[in-house]
Amino acid sequence: MNRYENIWEDYLKNNYFPIYVRNIKEITFDYLKDCVLNNQSKTEEMIADFLAGDVFIIKHVLDKCIAREIKEDVYKYGNTTPQQYLKADSFRTPNFHCSSLENQTEDGYNEQAHSYFFWRWNPDDLKIFERIDEYWDVIKILNGLGKDGLKNNIPEDKIIDRVQILNYPINIGKITSHCDVARWQKTNVAISLSEVGLDYESGGLYCLDKNEQEVKIEYRVQIGDSILWLPSVFHGVHTPKGQKINNQSSLRGRWQLLAQAVQSWHIKNRVVSISHDNFKKNPQKIMDAYVFKE
Repeated sequence: MNRYENIWEDYLKNNYFPIYVRNIKEITFDYLKDCVLNNQSKTEEMIADFLAGDVFIIKHVLDKCIAREIKEDVYKYGNTTPQQYLKADSFRTPNFHCSSLENQTEDGYNEQAHSYFFWRWNPDDLKIFERIDEYWDVIKILNGLGKDGLKNNIPEDKIIDRVQILNYPINIGKITSHCDVARWQKTNVAISLSEVGLDYESGGLYCLDKNEQEVKIEYRVQIGDSILWLPSVFHGVHTPKGQKINNQSSLRGRWQLLAQAVQSWHIKNRVVSISHDNFKKNPQKIMDAYVFKE
């Protein structure tokens, strides 16, 4: 079921991943699933659109009640376990959560959020993988990995599955413009667990176009929808704005689930995310690094 692998790989022999958004498109999960499983020509057209910089909003990936349950379960988990930051260098690495408030990464972008990390080799106590794998399986096939690609990998295998759930708190959370590695699982899988107008008043995800202007995306996304795009396209999250309250609940703000294939810490000189400003200092170096496949 890795029927689409050659399409991606043939393109990348002579081209780079896109860095700017072209268009925003909307389709349903049912349509995406039917195309990927049953219509190779339409799926090939879709892959060409991704490689041109298009961002897809996939509607109705999760039932809204299930999406809210995931958010509430993760919030409760965070309240009952201490914060810690761990590197995924062993299959014994547990799930964990940590804050990155008021923090600038070494690669030049600012991130202020609370992150929850979950790995496949641990028991799926919160049923996160169980609830998203129908969708993630389709994305893996689309990306040329096959339905079960990477699922049994452990850190020694170097590329591993990860779910990261991010909470951007009201009036605090943000991440400035940056791009991420797209090499293994080609598309970012971001499932919305919150919604503008319900959980916060304004803010959220944007991408940069070829004129380096922001293209706002969040306002077109509802709870349970997914945003699917090549993470090499520059993107960021504006602070979710909302009414100030004395006892700020972490259930408010922007919540997003990312299903990703990432490098483990067994890889020396891991290829990392980079800020837009740092990218512009040496674009060719970054584009070469992002195409490289170990």
